[in-house]
Amino acid sequence: MDIIVVAEKSTEQFIQFFYPNYDSQRQNLGSLYRDNSRILWNGNDFSGPQEFSQFLGRLPMSHHEVDVYNCHPLPATMNAQGACGIMITVTGTVKYGDNPAKRTFSQTFILMPDENQAGNYYVESDNFRFV
Repeated sequence: MDIIVVAEKSTEQFIQFFYPNYDSQRQNLGSLYRDNSRILWNGNDFSGPQEFSQFLGRLPMSHHEVDVYNCHPLPATMNAQGACGIMITVTGTVKYGDNPAKRTFSQTFILMPDENQAGNYYVESDNFRFV
């Protein structure tokens, strides 16, 4: 299958999983990250999924609306199984807690193929920023 088609389908599945779970079941997000994942949330650096999960647990409930996303396969990261990394950029709005104001955000992910589970990806890099 063409790597662009794979990247598009994988990105759609990722977006459909990530933001609804961020908004309602954040504990499900930890499995997407690895100990060596680089996570930057609005200028705050986190070392690994456990520290990031603790931070997310302290945030008020949220509601994300994704306006647009785009993806690019990263052929230079192609593994022996023919899978490669994917860079995903997302723009949208988010509302936290009882605050009625929506804030615009930009988020960039780099997903890498999971060597232990063919067809699955993990988040190698996650960079969230309010705009």
